[in-house]
Amino acid sequence: MVRLALLLFAIVATSAAAFQPRTGHWNNPNEAGSGMNIDLQDGTFVVTIYSYATDGSAQWYIASGKGTNDNHNFAGSLDKARAGQCISCTDYIFPSSDGSDGAISISFASEVSATVNLPGGRVTQIQPFNFGFGDPPNGLLGEWVFVYDIISTFADRFNFTTIGSGTVNGNGLATDLDRLAGCEYQVSGPLVGMVLCADVDSAGNIQNGYVFKFGLDETYSGNWLSPITGNLYSMKGFKVKSPTGSTRAAMVEDASAAAKIAESATSVDTGRAFTEMSQTLPGSSATPEALRTSLAALAAALRSSRPSQ
Repeated sequence: MVRLALLLFAIVATSAAAFQPRTGHWNNPNEAGSGMNIDLQDGTFVVTIYSYATDGSAQWYIASGKGTNDNHNFAGSLDKARAGQCISCTDYIFPSSDGSDGAISISFASEVSATVNLPGGRVTQIQPFNFGFGDPPNGLLGEWVFVYDIISTFADRFNFTTIGSGTVNGNGLATDLDRLAGCEYQVSGPLVGMVLCADVDSAGNIQNGYVFKFGLDETYSGNWLSPITGNLYSMKGFKVKSPTGSTRAAMVEDASAAAKIAESATSVDTGRAFTEMSQTLPGSSATPEALRTSLAALAAALRSSRPSQ
């Protein structure tokens, strides 16, 4: 297994409770033609909404202000502007205020899901606009780096290039045949809605296990499973290269496998032992035993996907 250090960013994995909303374009997939861009910088939201007036003409709004509840909530005024610079005009014209059409509030349930309350009592559910990555299993293809802390910070790299047959609970296994690794979105069973990943050695033994929520080119509410102790450690993953070659970060190899094994075997690590976990896995309603069973099934699928020698 190749270990990597990220040159352009370093991520310390956080717990599910400490999530921050994903920035970028959001929409309701059932309401094509309208949506919003959500940005968040140092606790301040700027939300730009593209919508329509009652006569059908295009209307955009801007709302801004401080987030509350650890940036899980935002409320602001739907302000309008008019008489500004047209798209083809070379002379700049400062826009004028055109009042407000009421208030907007957004409640984020996770990094990638939110409820929006709008004027007139309208309520809509939004999520990040997935216009390029696709849904799993195809959305899992590409090169990923999974980062997690034991005592030190470690990272694993995988390059998922093909879709194969998975488990009865998944919708297809994105595989890295060079590293005997795979990831699968769970459409049924105890881990429904989560992505389950594992890599195995030449004998088919699990070397690493991961479970997380799919977030386009990031993972959310993720955990790495130590093959030594069975403890869970918070992890964060990034797609650093798409199947078409678009890159997000530069990386160098870091041969740290021995150090990871040593740290995960120590009695003073920061992982949570399965026997000491409350009831369910973070970000899921599944039990630790369900995770063990699901990982075993995934390992079996990976063993069957290995090229014949």
